[in-house]
This record gives sequence, C-alpha cells and structure tokens, in this order.
Amino acid sequence: MVGADLIEIDRIRKAINRTSRFCTRVFTPGEIEYCNSKANPFPSFAVRFAAKEAFRKLHPAFTSGIKFQEVEVVNDPGGRPRYRLRGEALARVKKLNIARIDLSLSHSGNYAMAVAVAVAGKEEGRDEDCNCCRDEDY
Repeated sequence: MVGADLIEIDRIRKAINRTSRFCTRVFTPGEIEYCNSKANPFPSFAVRFAAKEAFRKLHPAFTSGIKFQEVEVVNDPGGRPRYRLRGEALARVKKLNIARIDLSLSHSGNYAMAVAVAVAGKEEGRDEDCNCCRDEDY
C-alpha cells in the first residue's frame, strides 16, 4: 500500500497565521515544539501535514474517522521520520495486520511532500527488546 501527498508550504503558512486553532487541531504538542524550533517552521509543518494526508491515502479504512493528532510524525534515534499512531489510527493499522510503514519526507521551494509505504505481515528483524521504538511507532 502506498500513500503520497504534495502540498504548497504557503497554504499551511496561511492556515497557521489565520488561526492558532489550526495548529492545535492538526499537530501534536511534540510536532509543534519540533517545528517551532526551526528558524522557518512552515516547511516542517507542511511536510508533517503532507505525511498525515499520505497516511490517509494508504488504505480506504484510513480516509475517515481518524483524527489528525492520532497520526504523529516523530524521528527515530537516527533522525529518520516515523509515524507514531494512537487511538483509531493504531487500531485500524493493527486490524489490517500492517507490520511497518516506511515514510519519506521532503520539501523544496514552496512545496512539501510525503510518501508512505505500508508493509503487511510480521515485520522481519524487529528487535522486540528495542527501546528505540514503541508499540505505536510504525
């Protein structure tokens, strides 16, 4: 399963500047803190928004009934982006037997994009004792 999204960074910048509620409705406190730590936070906000949309496009089961904040983008210890899922998002991923979701993020100029690839079945090579990932990290 593959999901992808491309968005104009200015679109997210305008939404954030129009109302503070946009940020708190769409992004988790961790995402807001990460993005605001950047000199220009808008590309980081936009690419995380694109990642949330790419997740929704992975499977028809993800298109409705999942809140934006249930799909968080975090970085693993190596700096690679990962999804941290909660609530209904996590429940549906488990129900579909998705072992892992690979995520690629990029932004350049006025565009941000995300591509998500879901892999079904048991994840080979996952270290059950690994402390770098939690059960909700995909």
